[in-house]
Amino acid sequence: MSFIMVRACHRCKEYVVINPANPSNQKIIKKFELKHARHTIVTLSISEVKGYYENVGKKLLF
Repeated sequence: MSFIMVRACHRCKEYVVINPANPSNQKIIKKFELKHARHTIVTLSISEVKGYYENVGKKLLF
């Protein structure tokens, strides 16, 4: 069983995967949190959001 964690926005139904060892991932998380600053953002297991929320990590790379 994997314990992949994500940051998820309840309002927009979007999430990004958390990878603390990857510096570019940290930038993606920061962009995500700025974009959703006034929304409810939580840290969850990927199994709780998979299929219900959209992964927007690749969209925030650029």
